[in-house]
Amino acid sequence: MTRKVQNILFASDLSVDMKPVFEQAVTMATYTGANLIVLHVMEEASPSAQRQVKMAFGENLYKEIRAKHKSGAQDLLIGKNVDALRIRQAIAGFFEDHEKVSADAVSPIKKILVAESHSIADEIVSSAVDEDCAFIVMGCRQQGLVAQAMGDKLVRKVLKRSSVPVFVVPRDRE
Repeated sequence: MTRKVQNILFASDLSVDMKPVFEQAVTMATYTGANLIVLHVMEEASPSAQRQVKMAFGENLYKEIRAKHKSGAQDLLIGKNVDALRIRQAIAGFFEDHEKVSADAVSPIKKILVAESHSIADEIVSSAVDEDCAFIVMGCRQQGLVAQAMGDKLVRKVLKRSSVPVFVVPRDRE
């Protein structure tokens, strides 16, 4: 017996070529009536790299740089800069283009998460479980045969570790 889809996790690396991946996640959320949870994971530096940076720049500057990086990612995702405003306007246009969604419909985005982890794949999988997501939607640079789609290292790791179904969307090629 299948359960109703309530949450879908969209894993974003904040790159421009994630647009078709995001559109697919929004489409899935719209048609299933699910909430969309947007996740960006920042890779945590190794302990030795952290020590070197702290020694070179000092503990306080290191903490400030990390805080600014996390804040910048959150601002981009929640629309506190000009580029994000343009993206949100494009999203609004995307909703207007679909007959099932009215122009005054609310965004399916329920939550925006920015995390820091040594393992991006583990964080994606654990976030999907923690947020009770029915699907993980993520992008893959490879296109074509299944073997090529499995070529993306992060996608392969998520597929191996996840008990939640993973929906892989090819990214645009530049």
